[in-house]
Amino acid sequence: MPQNTDTPIAVPIRFLGSGSSGNSIAIDAPDGVILVDAGFSAKETLRRLGELDIEPSRVQAIVVTHEHGDHVRGVRVLAKRLSVPVYSSSGTRRAAALDRECANSHVLIPAEATSIAGADVIAFRTSHDTVDPIGVRVEMPWGVITVVTDTGEITDEAREAMRDSSVLAVECNHDIEMLNNGPYPWFLKQRILSSRGHLSNVDAASAIAEACHDSLTAIYALHLSEANNVPRHVRASVDLALERIEHPCRVRVVGPSGCKD
Repeated sequence: MPQNTDTPIAVPIRFLGSGSSGNSIAIDAPDGVILVDAGFSAKETLRRLGELDIEPSRVQAIVVTHEHGDHVRGVRVLAKRLSVPVYSSSGTRRAAALDRECANSHVLIPAEATSIAGADVIAFRTSHDTVDPIGVRVEMPWGVITVVTDTGEITDEAREAMRDSSVLAVECNHDIEMLNNGPYPWFLKQRILSSRGHLSNVDAASAIAEACHDSLTAIYALHLSEANNVPRHVRASVDLALERIEHPCRVRVVGPSGCKD
């Protein structure tokens, strides 16, 4: 039964998990749940939905940000089992073979709104070492949720999408000092630090602070590196940036098992 509410539910965004082991976000739209990525197996995704008290029948669509396995691992089986459409950029559709693997595959055109589960979903370009990565802005009657993950820099499109959001979920992948002094080989460090790699705590904090406004109610940090980051470093960067502009929000960290703090 469609909700069609003009007021936000208690928890409009929930996290099945975020990190290199798998990524998936459940957004409560007016007419059902939109999954952003399905990086766990279908069986594990359904288990995690159950832990969040989300009925699988409420899932109306899966939106895929890019083709890396920790974002698409369960898409094919899950979409078939739930009989839901899959949305992605045209490049991701090709790279992940979604047009062949999923019976109901659709392309999101950046900057154009697509109606999904009673919400307007707008894709925007990010910067990652994949074919055609996107972030997602979900506009609902009560406000906007914007997800920016797996990007080496905040693109102009991402910066625009983050403005006036009620909820921000932004990658905080690594602490630069930990990465530079950590165990990764040089070439991998260079890949992560590049403009097509992953977002540092400092860069994420700067972008979040720039996007802050009075109606921003929640901020989540995504995709922390297990080797090159810890929650206290994320909070030190993001919360300090928020304190400097005297914004009352504080960041919540999302881990491999979801948001626990």
